[in-house]
Amino acid sequence: MADFITKEQLTKAAKKDRSLESVKLKGLIERFTMSLEGRAKYETSIFLSHSHKDKELVYFIFSIFKDLKVNFYIDWLDDSLAYPPSNITANKIKKMIKENRKFILLATNDSIISKWCNWELGLGDADKYINHIALFPVADNSGEWLGNEYLQIYPYIDKTYKPLRYDNSYNVIYPDGKKVDFVKWLKS
Repeated sequence: MADFITKEQLTKAAKKDRSLESVKLKGLIERFTMSLEGRAKYETSIFLSHSHKDKELVYFIFSIFKDLKVNFYIDWLDDSLAYPPSNITANKIKKMIKENRKFILLATNDSIISKWCNWELGLGDADKYINHIALFPVADNSGEWLGNEYLQIYPYIDKTYKPLRYDNSYNVIYPDGKKVDFVKWLKS
């Protein structure tokens, strides 16, 4: 895989986003994370798998997508899920992976070692492989990314963009080297 963006770069980019300065991020995300009934005006929906240790990075990922016609499922914004997780949690997550068109794993070192994220990736693989699943790899600030070998079978979102926001130069790179514009991938 390519040269990965780091957590520090994501954090700096999110702080530079003027729209994020004046609004509480959780509220901003909640406006764009709706029930299935409210999804008709969106072109696609995404199940965003991530480690809860990376909650702050979810805000940045959201800032990339907020101007696109995309709806998210983010588990910690789902009021129907109780803590601690249970079989009800697992069944709801299975349902939401199926019901969302795309599956993106925010692939950090924390998510790669998370049992939940690996389980979600397996479900996403069974339901979305290969055209509707992608990794968004993010390295630690040292540039290290664990990137287990089995992750190499999945498409990933390339970071060939500057500044660190959406500017029509994101690509989804498939294992065979094929590149697809990120927006086209979302709409496919």
